[in-house]
Amino acid sequence: MGTKGEKTKELIVTEATKLFATNGYVAVTMKDICEACALSRGGLYQHFSSTKEIFLAMLSADKKDWQNQLNQAIAKEIPADKLLDYYLEQQKKSLINTSNGLAFAIHEFAFMKTDQREYIDSRFQAAIEILVRMLVYGQQQGIFSSFDATIMATHLVLFFDGLQTSSPVLTLSEQLIESQLKLVKEMVLKP
Repeated sequence: MGTKGEKTKELIVTEATKLFATNGYVAVTMKDICEACALSRGGLYQHFSSTKEIFLAMLSADKKDWQNQLNQAIAKEIPADKLLDYYLEQQKKSLINTSNGLAFAIHEFAFMKTDQREYIDSRFQAAIEILVRMLVYGQQQGIFSSFDATIMATHLVLFFDGLQTSSPVLTLSEQLIESQLKLVKEMVLKP
């Protein structure tokens, strides 16, 4: 169990994530986060000095969550096709829920905070590495086809990033999304 300070930091990141997803990165202020968390300015600034710092904490937590989930699933020897189904279901939820503008907020952050380019690049590489691990795991289980896992993972990260960025401004029907997810499965799974 975490300390009170750790729980407060988690609350701040959780509530700020909701604000960023709804309003984008630029529109969210420290005042907004104070109000969402029912914290005084001093209470918030005790943990984070800026929205940028909170946003980076959110991105780091997201990456760690995905890494931990994959590590636990592999340790439990969950079949790779089930992991792929879970991954695709998460992508689908994100695409259908167009009010979740977190993908847009991440892009907005990357454009606004050019000093964070290296961090954004490392996050992109981490996403690829997580997917490579899942894809290689599936190949080792004999469930996934033989392909270059790094190239496939890179394609998937770019593909879903493009869909997520476009989903708030394009009409992507559930049928269209399903057909794209089916295509991904056909590319990855052994026939």
